[in-house]
Amino acid sequence: MSRPRSLADELEDGPLRREVFGAPPEPGAAPPEPSFRARLVFDGTGAEYFRIWVVNVLLTLLTLGLYSAWAKVRKARWFAQHTSLMGDRFDYHGQPWRILLGRVLALGLLVLWTWSFDLSLWLGVAVLGLMLAVGPLLFASAQRFRLASTSWRGLRFGFDAPRAEVYRVCVPLLLVWTLGSVAAAAGAPDAWVAATTAVLALLLPWAHARLKQLQHAHASFGGHGFAFERAGTAFYGLYAKAVALAIVGTTLSSLATALVLRARQDAGVPAAAAAVDGADDPLHILLATSAVLLVAWLVAWPYFAARAQQIVWGRTRWAGQVGFEGRMRGSALWTLTAGQTALTLLSAGLYWPFAAVAIARYRIESVELVSGQPLQELTVTAPPAAGRATGDAAADLFGLDLGW
Repeated sequence: MSRPRSLADELEDGPLRREVFGAPPEPGAAPPEPSFRARLVFDGTGAEYFRIWVVNVLLTLLTLGLYSAWAKVRKARWFAQHTSLMGDRFDYHGQPWRILLGRVLALGLLVLWTWSFDLSLWLGVAVLGLMLAVGPLLFASAQRFRLASTSWRGLRFGFDAPRAEVYRVCVPLLLVWTLGSVAAAAGAPDAWVAATTAVLALLLPWAHARLKQLQHAHASFGGHGFAFERAGTAFYGLYAKAVALAIVGTTLSSLATALVLRARQDAGVPAAAAAVDGADDPLHILLATSAVLLVAWLVAWPYFAARAQQIVWGRTRWAGQVGFEGRMRGSALWTLTAGQTALTLLSAGLYWPFAAVAIARYRIESVELVSGQPLQELTVTAPPAAGRATGDAAADLFGLDLGW
């Protein structure tokens, strides 16, 4: 973390400088350790969250999904109020009706995108144009909503990104995600579809890094903005290792599945029941595929999540002098995730709230603030409530939450 230059830094090395300030640090010496550290703390319990989860699920089913917006507010508020920093808890102030409206818009766009190319190529292109025009605004709106709904010590976070930059980041990301679908819908040869898939694989880490930079570099709290260092190269390394782990997990689980089925057949189980090739047993194919994908996810996701936290938070600064460190480790997260997944499967899903709390505790408490001075010495102010530009006011009015 950079620090302001002092008088000692300005003086050349010599007798006077050594007499007053001591010997200068050796070239290439490591920067001094931060004098202040504070880690996030989470004190929620699985038993308490289980009660909230059960009510949320039942009311969401009874209302055919309408209550899901209120369920999300209850969940987000519970997790926020059980997370604290330096003894003060966070809070969540989201409005359910805005979440519901955001979901209706998101579902409408998803339905249009899913069926438009089946009806007409030109209709699909028109819907793609609509997504490119509206999607970046919806993303910025969702970011503003999420941060403005979160507070600490009575002050809310903020998000203010120039519209041009939002389009520069989000439009390429949308094109990366839709390139293969558009090529297939247009009747392109398989070689072209494969080429677009390769382009997607090559551009996705770049797009992900730019998205994180947009999110973190334009966030703010207490009158101070956040900053984010570029991380494109680190994201390419992250994706490459995660894909390699996923391939290893898929290969090992596929071999294990084939060996189990062959052993069943050799033990006298009829071929139709064993369905080694799976041609006559769609249910078996589904179960075997799901098992393979689950193993691949369990092998790759813990590393991806842990390393992504280290990359993102390690490059984030607040107020120019407060840094962050991501302390998650892939091995620890893998052990935790594997155990929680096994318990969730054995309990037919009823253990899920306990698993969610256990994983959330580890992820939250793995983020640490580091600074050369205590946070109490930094002056923070609430953002102005009036006198804002028309564009900002319109963005607030359009603030929606598109996530589930």
